Amino acid sequence: IGSGGGGMSKCYLTWDADFKWFDSDDAFVAVISGGLLGMSRRWWFETGGYDEHMLGWGGENLDQSLRVWLCGGEIVAARDSFIAHMWRGSDKRTAARYWHVGDTATNRARAAYAWYGDFAAKLDHFSSFGWRNWRSTPWYGNISNILEVRDRLKCRPFAWFLRRFRALYEDAGLLPETVFMLRLEGSQSCLRFDGYDGTSSTG
Repeated sequence: IGSGGGGMSKCYLTWDADFKWFDSDDAFVAVISGGLLGMSRRWWFETGGYDEHMLGWGGENLDQSLRVWLCGGEIVAARDSFIAHMWRGSDKRTAARYWHVGDTATNRARAAYAWYGDFAAKLDHFSSFGWRNWRSTPWYGNISNILEVRDRLKCRPFAWFLRRFRALYEDAGLLPETVFMLRLEGSQSCLRFDGYDGTSSTG
């Protein structure tokens, strides 16, 4: 992937299956921003390509990033490359000329529930995921196609990914060194955050 000097080219994955932008001096990329892929044809087919059950856009970058890192590959920034991205605005020339389908949250969930392993339990702490889990069948659909790739290629567990990018996740506050509760003196009441769950849209 590349930035061509125009901005940040790297992302990292958050617990709520979102991604945030950052930049660093090293060449390795934890998470790509979207469908900006350059890989061999052989690798594409061995790792199953795109998840055929993801509809619309969003989430494919999380899935592809985890497939690469956990299944034996690596993602390296191509610093000299140039990527153009057209933002949609009020100009009619940038208007979408296709039907919007799918649900980004479903796509993100497919990637997270497939690759997080035991850490997938953390998703229930976020309202965008937890409230949907009342059904008897997974609301994000059947992820056996992704699990088949994981098992066939003997992919590493998600814990390996967290260790590989430990410095990044500690710096972002997603892997705190210490976890504690604040309790009101003389009572059994603990301080609790009742605000909106998930990560801030600004980072």
